[in-house]
Amino acid sequence: MKQKRHLAILLAVSQGHVHTQQELTEQLAKMGLETTQATVSRDIQELGLVRTKTGYKPVLFTDYILSVESVEFLTVVKTAVGCAILVARAIDERELPGVTGTLAGDDTIIVFHPDSASANAFKRFLNG
Repeated sequence: MKQKRHLAILLAVSQGHVHTQQELTEQLAKMGLETTQATVSRDIQELGLVRTKTGYKPVLFTDYILSVESVEFLTVVKTAVGCAILVARAIDERELPGVTGTLAGDDTIIVFHPDSASANAFKRFLNG
């Protein structure tokens, strides 16, 4: 259930401007996932989301990400030179739903997903 809720939260955050935990709780309810605001608060922390002027966003060293492309069940993330390992580690530590693992070089990360839908959701999440 937690994995499904986390995936729904990432989807809600990537699709629109969710500004409050209450709004997020309401979005989850519309998706058929009844939960408490306390649970949503813990989920936000576990997923590494921060609230900005435009809504909740991921904190994955996004300043270092230059581009994101999905191909089938893979996502290729291009970063600033020397930053791929930092970003990959941040992705791995979050244990995001739909992310099987990462492989990082100097400026490129390959993110593995169980299917193309997960890859596309992850791309939207990073592009926020």
